[in-house]
Amino acid sequence: MSMDDFQQSTDETKSTRFVHLYPGLRVLLYISLIELIIFITCIFLIAKYEGLSMYEAFYMAVITVFTVGYGDITPQTTAGQKTVILMVVTGVGYISFFSSLLVTTLIEGKILHLWSEIVMERKISRLRNHIIVCSLGRAGSAAIRRLQKEGIACVGIDINEERCKILRDQGHLTLLGDATEDAVLEKAGIKRATAVITALPEDGDNILITMAAKDLNKNIRVVARADKKENETRLRRAGADWVTVVGLPAGTRLAMAAVKPITSDFVQTFLDEYSLKLEEFFIEKDCPLANKAIKDINLREKYGMHILAVVRNKQTLANPSADEKILPGDIIIVFGTPDEMEKAEKILGFSCPLKL
Repeated sequence: MSMDDFQQSTDETKSTRFVHLYPGLRVLLYISLIELIIFITCIFLIAKYEGLSMYEAFYMAVITVFTVGYGDITPQTTAGQKTVILMVVTGVGYISFFSSLLVTTLIEGKILHLWSEIVMERKISRLRNHIIVCSLGRAGSAAIRRLQKEGIACVGIDINEERCKILRDQGHLTLLGDATEDAVLEKAGIKRATAVITALPEDGDNILITMAAKDLNKNIRVVARADKKENETRLRRAGADWVTVVGLPAGTRLAMAAVKPITSDFVQTFLDEYSLKLEEFFIEKDCPLANKAIKDINLREKYGMHILAVVRNKQTLANPSADEKILPGDIIIVFGTPDEMEKAEKILGFSCPLKL
Protein backbone atom coordinates (compact mmCIF):
# COMPACT_ATOMS: atom_id res chain seq x y z
CA MET A 1 0.00 0.00 0.00
CA SER A 2 1.40 3.43 -0.94
CA MET A 3 2.01 6.24 1.54
CA ASP A 4 -0.68 8.33 -0.17
CA ASP A 5 -3.24 5.57 0.31
CA PHE A 6 -2.19 5.16 3.93
CA GLN A 7 -2.47 8.91 4.56
CA GLN A 8 -5.90 8.94 2.95
CA SER A 9 -6.99 5.99 5.09
CA THR A 10 -5.68 7.68 8.24
CA ASP A 11 -7.46 10.93 7.36
CA GLU A 12 -10.70 9.02 6.76
CA THR A 13 -10.36 7.35 10.15
CA LYS A 14 -9.84 10.70 11.86
CA SER A 15 -12.69 12.37 10.00
CA THR A 16 -15.16 9.61 10.87
CA ARG A 17 -14.08 9.26 14.47
CA PHE A 18 -16.37 12.04 15.77
CA VAL A 19 -19.27 10.79 13.68
CA HIS A 20 -19.70 7.92 16.11
CA LEU A 21 -19.52 10.09 19.23
CA TYR A 22 -22.43 10.24 21.60
CA PRO A 23 -24.90 12.78 20.07
CA GLY A 24 -25.17 14.74 23.34
CA LEU A 25 -21.43 15.28 23.42
CA ARG A 26 -21.44 16.54 19.84
CA VAL A 27 -24.14 19.05 20.78
CA LEU A 28 -22.09 20.07 23.82
CA LEU A 29 -19.05 20.64 21.62
CA TYR A 30 -20.93 22.95 19.27
CA ILE A 31 -22.60 24.87 22.11
CA SER A 32 -19.24 25.23 23.88
CA LEU A 33 -17.72 26.83 20.80
CA ILE A 34 -20.63 29.27 20.52
CA GLU A 35 -20.48 30.10 24.23
CA LEU A 36 -16.74 30.68 24.05
CA ILE A 37 -17.21 33.16 21.20
CA ILE A 38 -19.96 34.98 23.13
CA PHE A 39 -17.87 35.05 26.32
CA ILE A 40 -14.79 36.50 24.62
CA THR A 41 -16.92 39.06 22.74
CA CYS A 42 -18.59 40.18 25.98
CA ILE A 43 -15.20 40.68 27.64
CA PHE A 44 -14.13 43.04 24.88
CA LEU A 45 -17.48 44.89 24.98
CA ILE A 46 -17.36 45.35 28.77
CA ALA A 47 -13.79 46.64 28.59
CA LYS A 48 -14.88 49.08 25.87
CA TYR A 49 -18.15 50.32 27.39
CA GLU A 50 -17.04 50.44 31.04
CA GLY A 51 -13.50 51.67 30.42
CA LEU A 52 -11.96 48.69 32.22
CA SER A 53 -8.70 46.87 31.57
CA MET A 54 -8.88 43.44 29.90
CA TYR A 55 -8.12 41.74 33.21
CA GLU A 56 -10.87 43.68 35.05
CA ALA A 57 -13.32 42.90 32.26
CA PHE A 58 -12.36 39.18 32.40
CA TYR A 59 -12.76 39.20 36.20
CA MET A 60 -16.19 40.76 35.94
CA ALA A 61 -17.26 38.27 33.26
CA VAL A 62 -16.17 35.28 35.36
CA ILE A 63 -17.96 36.32 38.56
CA THR A 64 -21.05 37.13 36.50
CA VAL A 65 -21.20 33.80 34.66
CA PHE A 66 -20.61 31.79 37.84
CA THR A 67 -23.18 33.93 39.74
CA VAL A 68 -20.70 35.00 42.42
CA GLY A 69 -21.32 38.76 42.11
CA TYR A 70 -19.12 40.32 44.79
CA GLY A 71 -20.43 43.78 43.85
CA ASP A 72 -16.95 45.32 43.68
CA ILE A 73 -17.27 45.83 39.93
CA THR A 74 -20.67 46.66 38.42
CA PRO A 75 -21.67 47.92 34.98
CA GLN A 76 -22.32 51.67 34.93
CA THR A 77 -23.45 52.14 31.33
CA THR A 78 -26.59 50.89 29.60
CA ALA A 79 -24.52 49.08 26.97
CA GLY A 80 -22.47 47.44 29.69
CA GLN A 81 -25.59 46.32 31.53
CA LYS A 82 -27.04 44.81 28.36
CA THR A 83 -23.77 42.94 27.79
CA VAL A 84 -23.88 41.55 31.33
CA ILE A 85 -27.47 40.41 30.82
CA LEU A 86 -26.38 38.55 27.68
CA MET A 87 -23.58 36.88 29.63
CA VAL A 88 -25.87 35.86 32.47
CA VAL A 89 -28.50 34.32 30.17
CA THR A 90 -26.04 32.43 27.95
CA GLY A 91 -23.41 31.64 30.57
CA VAL A 92 -25.66 30.33 33.34
CA GLY A 93 -27.72 28.38 30.82
CA TYR A 94 -24.57 26.85 29.36
CA ILE A 95 -23.19 25.82 32.77
CA SER A 96 -26.51 24.20 33.72
CA PHE A 97 -26.66 22.29 30.44
CA PHE A 98 -23.01 21.26 30.69
CA SER A 99 -23.38 19.99 34.26
CA SER A 100 -26.49 17.92 33.59
CA LEU A 101 -25.10 16.39 30.39
CA LEU A 102 -21.74 15.61 31.99
CA VAL A 103 -23.35 13.84 34.94
CA THR A 104 -25.64 11.86 32.63
CA THR A 105 -22.75 10.85 30.41
CA LEU A 106 -20.60 9.76 33.33
CA ILE A 107 -23.44 7.71 34.80
CA GLU A 108 -23.99 5.88 31.52
CA GLY A 109 -20.26 5.24 31.15
CA LYS A 110 -20.17 6.83 27.73
CA ILE A 111 -16.89 8.65 28.22
CA LEU A 112 -14.94 5.51 29.04
CA HIS A 113 -16.59 3.70 26.16
CA LEU A 114 -15.79 6.49 23.72
CA TRP A 115 -12.22 6.69 24.92
CA SER A 116 -11.72 2.95 24.45
CA GLU A 117 -13.20 3.21 20.95
CA ILE A 118 -10.79 6.01 20.03
CA VAL A 119 -7.80 4.09 21.41
CA MET A 120 -8.93 0.96 19.55
CA GLU A 121 -9.27 2.83 16.26
CA ARG A 122 -5.84 4.38 16.68
CA LYS A 123 -4.26 0.97 17.26
CA ILE A 124 -6.01 -0.48 14.22
CA SER A 125 -4.95 2.47 12.03
CA ARG A 126 -1.31 1.66 12.85
CA LEU A 127 -1.52 -2.00 11.82
CA ARG A 128 0.34 -3.26 8.76
CA ASN A 129 0.25 -6.71 7.14
CA HIS A 130 -2.34 -7.88 9.64
CA ILE A 131 -5.20 -10.36 9.32
CA ILE A 132 -8.89 -9.50 9.58
CA VAL A 133 -11.21 -12.08 11.14
CA CYS A 134 -14.87 -11.64 10.23
CA SER A 135 -17.28 -13.12 12.82
CA LEU A 136 -16.14 -13.93 16.34
CA GLY A 137 -18.13 -17.08 16.93
CA ARG A 138 -16.50 -20.43 17.76
CA ALA A 139 -14.46 -20.67 14.57
CA GLY A 140 -13.54 -16.98 14.47
CA SER A 141 -12.51 -16.90 18.14
CA ALA A 142 -10.39 -20.01 17.67
CA ALA A 143 -8.72 -18.35 14.68
CA ILE A 144 -8.03 -15.19 16.73
CA ARG A 145 -6.41 -17.21 19.52
CA ARG A 146 -4.30 -19.18 17.07
CA LEU A 147 -3.11 -16.01 15.35
CA GLN A 148 -2.15 -14.55 18.72
CA LYS A 149 -0.16 -17.70 19.47
CA GLU A 150 1.63 -17.29 16.14
CA GLY A 151 2.40 -13.66 16.98
CA ILE A 152 0.35 -12.32 14.05
CA ALA A 153 -1.48 -8.99 14.41
CA CYS A 154 -5.20 -9.31 13.74
CA VAL A 155 -8.52 -7.47 13.99
CA GLY A 156 -11.84 -9.15 14.74
CA ILE A 157 -15.18 -7.92 13.38
CA ASP A 158 -18.57 -8.97 14.68
CA ILE A 159 -22.06 -7.52 14.77
CA ASN A 160 -22.56 -8.94 18.28
CA GLU A 161 -21.38 -6.47 20.94
CA GLU A 162 -20.94 -9.14 23.62
CA ARG A 163 -18.57 -11.19 21.46
CA CYS A 164 -16.49 -8.12 20.71
CA LYS A 165 -16.34 -7.21 24.39
CA ILE A 166 -15.21 -10.69 25.46
CA LEU A 167 -12.26 -10.71 23.07
CA ARG A 168 -11.49 -7.05 23.71
CA ASP A 169 -11.25 -7.77 27.43
CA GLN A 170 -8.71 -10.46 26.55
CA GLY A 171 -6.55 -7.87 24.80
CA HIS A 172 -7.63 -8.42 21.19
CA LEU A 173 -8.50 -5.67 18.72
CA THR A 174 -12.16 -5.85 17.71
CA LEU A 175 -14.65 -3.76 15.76
CA LEU A 176 -18.40 -3.77 16.25
CA GLY A 177 -20.09 -3.78 12.86
CA ASP A 178 -21.35 -5.70 9.86
CA ALA A 179 -18.38 -7.27 8.07
CA THR A 180 -20.34 -7.41 4.81
CA GLU A 181 -20.16 -3.60 4.58
CA ASP A 182 -17.21 -2.03 2.78
CA ALA A 183 -16.97 0.81 5.32
CA VAL A 184 -16.43 -1.64 8.18
CA LEU A 185 -13.77 -3.57 6.25
CA GLU A 186 -11.99 -0.31 5.40
CA LYS A 187 -12.12 0.71 9.04
CA ALA A 188 -10.40 -2.60 9.88
CA GLY A 189 -7.61 -1.72 7.45
CA ILE A 190 -8.54 -4.03 4.58
CA LYS A 191 -6.20 -2.16 2.21
CA ARG A 192 -3.22 -2.72 4.52
CA ALA A 193 -4.06 -6.31 5.50
CA THR A 194 -2.49 -9.45 4.06
CA ALA A 195 -5.42 -11.81 4.64
CA VAL A 196 -9.09 -11.99 5.58
CA ILE A 197 -10.66 -14.90 7.43
CA THR A 198 -14.42 -14.97 6.91
CA ALA A 199 -16.18 -17.33 9.31
CA LEU A 200 -19.78 -16.13 9.35
CA PRO A 201 -22.45 -18.82 9.87
CA GLU A 202 -24.18 -17.98 6.57
CA ASP A 203 -22.33 -18.94 3.40
CA GLY A 204 -24.00 -16.09 1.52
CA ASP A 205 -22.40 -13.56 3.86
CA ASN A 206 -19.02 -15.23 3.46
CA ILE A 207 -19.36 -14.98 -0.31
CA LEU A 208 -20.19 -11.24 -0.03
CA ILE A 209 -17.18 -10.60 2.20
CA THR A 210 -14.94 -12.56 -0.16
CA MET A 211 -16.04 -10.47 -3.13
CA ALA A 212 -15.76 -7.21 -1.16
CA ALA A 213 -12.29 -8.06 0.13
CA LYS A 214 -10.98 -8.86 -3.35
CA ASP A 215 -12.56 -5.69 -4.69
CA LEU A 216 -10.96 -3.48 -2.01
CA ASN A 217 -7.59 -5.24 -2.08
CA LYS A 218 -6.88 -7.43 -5.08
CA ASN A 219 -3.71 -8.87 -3.50
CA ILE A 220 -5.33 -9.98 -0.26
CA ARG A 221 -5.66 -13.67 0.61
CA VAL A 222 -9.18 -14.76 1.54
CA VAL A 223 -9.69 -17.78 3.76
CA ALA A 224 -13.34 -18.79 4.10
CA ARG A 225 -15.49 -21.17 6.11
CA ALA A 226 -18.24 -23.08 4.35
CA ASP A 227 -21.34 -24.28 6.15
CA LYS A 228 -22.46 -26.49 3.27
CA LYS A 229 -20.28 -28.68 1.09
CA GLU A 230 -21.86 -27.44 -2.15
CA ASN A 231 -20.93 -23.84 -1.32
CA GLU A 232 -17.19 -24.52 -1.31
CA THR A 233 -17.13 -24.17 -5.09
CA ARG A 234 -19.15 -20.96 -4.94
CA LEU A 235 -16.74 -19.46 -2.41
CA ARG A 236 -13.77 -20.31 -4.60
CA ARG A 237 -15.57 -18.78 -7.58
CA ALA A 238 -16.13 -15.61 -5.55
CA GLY A 239 -12.37 -15.39 -5.00
CA ALA A 240 -11.64 -17.39 -1.84
CA ASP A 241 -8.11 -18.78 -1.86
CA TRP A 242 -8.81 -21.46 0.76
CA VAL A 243 -12.03 -23.00 2.07
CA THR A 244 -12.62 -25.27 5.05
CA VAL A 245 -15.57 -26.77 6.90
CA VAL A 246 -17.40 -25.61 10.03
CA GLY A 247 -16.48 -26.17 13.66
CA LEU A 248 -13.96 -25.23 16.32
CA PRO A 249 -11.02 -27.09 14.72
CA ALA A 250 -11.89 -25.24 11.53
CA GLY A 251 -11.03 -21.97 13.30
CA THR A 252 -7.47 -23.12 13.84
CA ARG A 253 -7.26 -24.32 10.24
CA LEU A 254 -8.55 -20.95 9.05
CA ALA A 255 -5.82 -19.17 10.99
CA MET A 256 -3.10 -21.47 9.72
CA ALA A 257 -4.37 -21.14 6.15
CA ALA A 258 -3.99 -17.37 6.45
CA VAL A 259 -0.55 -17.52 8.09
CA LYS A 260 0.96 -20.52 6.28
CA PRO A 261 -0.95 -20.92 3.01
CA ILE A 262 1.48 -23.27 1.25
CA THR A 263 1.60 -25.68 4.18
CA SER A 264 -2.18 -25.62 4.55
CA ASP A 265 -2.71 -26.26 0.85
CA PHE A 266 -0.28 -29.17 1.01
CA VAL A 267 -2.00 -30.75 4.03
CA GLN A 268 -5.45 -30.27 2.50
CA THR A 269 -4.39 -31.83 -0.80
CA PHE A 270 -2.51 -34.59 1.00
CA LEU A 271 -5.52 -35.58 3.08
CA ASP A 272 -8.06 -35.26 0.26
CA GLU A 273 -6.22 -36.92 -2.62
CA TYR A 274 -4.63 -39.70 -0.60
CA SER A 275 -7.64 -40.21 1.69
CA LEU A 276 -5.53 -40.23 4.83
CA LYS A 277 -7.01 -40.10 8.32
CA LEU A 278 -5.82 -39.56 11.87
CA GLU A 279 -6.48 -42.03 14.67
CA GLU A 280 -5.52 -42.57 18.30
CA PHE A 281 -4.79 -45.78 20.20
CA PHE A 282 -4.69 -46.27 23.95
CA ILE A 283 -1.87 -48.47 25.25
CA GLU A 284 -2.93 -50.77 28.08
CA LYS A 285 -0.64 -52.70 30.42
CA ASP A 286 -1.03 -56.01 28.60
CA CYS A 287 -0.53 -54.43 25.19
CA PRO A 288 2.45 -55.99 23.38
CA LEU A 289 3.43 -52.49 22.19
CA ALA A 290 3.96 -51.35 25.78
CA ASN A 291 7.48 -50.72 27.05
CA LYS A 292 8.94 -50.94 23.56
CA ALA A 293 10.81 -48.30 21.59
CA ILE A 294 9.11 -46.90 18.50
CA LYS A 295 11.88 -48.26 16.29
CA ASP A 296 11.12 -51.80 17.56
CA ILE A 297 7.35 -51.62 16.98
CA ASN A 298 7.57 -51.44 13.19
CA LEU A 299 4.11 -49.92 12.77
CA ARG A 300 5.10 -48.41 9.46
CA GLU A 301 6.35 -51.64 8.00
CA LYS A 302 3.50 -53.80 9.32
CA TYR A 303 0.52 -51.45 9.06
CA GLY A 304 1.72 -48.49 7.01
CA MET A 305 1.03 -46.13 9.93
CA HIS A 306 3.18 -43.25 11.11
CA ILE A 307 3.31 -42.10 14.73
CA LEU A 308 2.84 -38.34 14.89
CA ALA A 309 2.72 -37.88 18.66
CA VAL A 310 2.57 -39.62 22.02
CA VAL A 311 0.26 -38.24 24.72
CA ARG A 312 1.56 -39.06 28.20
CA ASN A 313 0.29 -37.62 31.50
CA LYS A 314 -1.61 -34.87 29.62
CA GLN A 315 1.60 -33.82 27.84
CA THR A 316 2.07 -34.29 24.12
CA LEU A 317 5.37 -35.50 22.73
CA ALA A 318 5.18 -34.35 19.12
CA ASN A 319 7.32 -36.09 16.50
CA PRO A 320 8.82 -38.56 18.99
CA SER A 321 12.25 -39.98 18.34
CA ALA A 322 12.75 -43.61 17.28
CA ASP A 323 14.24 -44.38 20.69
CA GLU A 324 11.15 -43.13 22.57
CA LYS A 325 9.45 -45.93 24.51
CA ILE A 326 5.71 -46.51 24.39
CA LEU A 327 4.51 -46.86 27.99
CA PRO A 328 1.27 -48.25 29.44
CA GLY A 329 -1.31 -45.47 29.64
CA ASP A 330 0.10 -43.65 26.62
CA ILE A 331 -2.05 -42.58 23.70
CA ILE A 332 -0.35 -42.76 20.33
CA ILE A 333 -1.61 -40.54 17.51
CA VAL A 334 -1.03 -42.06 14.08
CA PHE A 335 -2.07 -41.41 10.49
CA GLY A 336 -2.54 -43.68 7.52
CA THR A 337 -5.07 -44.70 4.90
CA PRO A 338 -8.57 -45.80 5.94
CA ASP A 339 -7.84 -49.40 4.94
CA GLU A 340 -4.71 -49.47 7.04
CA MET A 341 -6.57 -47.91 9.96
CA GLU A 342 -9.36 -50.49 9.70
CA LYS A 343 -6.81 -53.28 9.65
CA ALA A 344 -4.98 -51.84 12.64
CA GLU A 345 -8.21 -51.34 14.59
CA LYS A 346 -9.17 -54.98 14.07
CA ILE A 347 -5.77 -56.17 15.19
CA LEU A 348 -4.86 -53.52 17.75
CA GLY A 349 -8.09 -51.90 18.85
CA PHE A 350 -8.05 -49.68 21.87
CA SER A 351 -7.00 -52.57 24.10
CA CYS A 352 -4.12 -53.47 21.79
CA PRO A 353 -4.51 -57.28 21.73
CA LEU A 354 -1.71 -57.58 19.14
CA LYS A 355 0.79 -60.39 19.72
CA LEU A 356 4.21 -59.53 18.32
